[in-house]
Amino acid sequence: MADLADALNRSREIIQSALADARAELAALEDRRGELLALISEGETVLGEARSAAVPTGMTLHEALAQILHENGNAPMTARALADAVTDRGLYRKKDGSPVEINQIHARTNNYHDLFEKDGSLIRLREEPSMLTNHPPSVTVFRDDDEGFWAWLDKHPDGYFINSERHPKPTYLVLHGPSCPHFTRDLSVHWTRDYIKICSPSRHDLEEWAAGTVGGQATLCSACFG
Repeated sequence: MADLADALNRSREIIQSALADARAELAALEDRRGELLALISEGETVLGEARSAAVPTGMTLHEALAQILHENGNAPMTARALADAVTDRGLYRKKDGSPVEINQIHARTNNYHDLFEKDGSLIRLREEPSMLTNHPPSVTVFRDDDEGFWAWLDKHPDGYFINSERHPKPTYLVLHGPSCPHFTRDLSVHWTRDYIKICSPSRHDLEEWAAGTVGGQATLCSACFG
């Protein structure tokens, strides 16, 4: 019976690791899909197939909203004020080239409730979860900072990092080594946006953070620790 229990536990760990890898790959593919749709729209415009000239910026709508709020000191803004700011700055337009509409602002902020919060008609960025600020000095968190993340990996060739959702959950904490083949440095992918990176030279410190702060056990990446 003990052998069977051990086998079942090992199978569960393998499945958890495979699921974590699949989620990370899916996130990268979704990012790439958005980039390709923008390129297709731009190509159609050049060929005269679009109804009007689109203004592709390489920025998604929620990225544009986050930038406006951040530059405004995260003071709450109405959907109308956000739509006007995005249009005036030329940060995002619809595929047909027309300005963003208020209903799009509401829909996007509702879909990204982990990034935005609402108080009546006012919208602002959510504050950083306390679990991302409550960590030992050896741990560094990279959120919306791909360049910083890659620089950290270059500086710590023997370090480790946990791939996590923007708001870490016990069910998804995947531990990787710095040379993990799943992270290719493809510039078309936003590596620290939907999934953030918690880095440390110490594997022990990362696993302690996962268990003590998030309340979950870090799952080992099969490619790094297989």
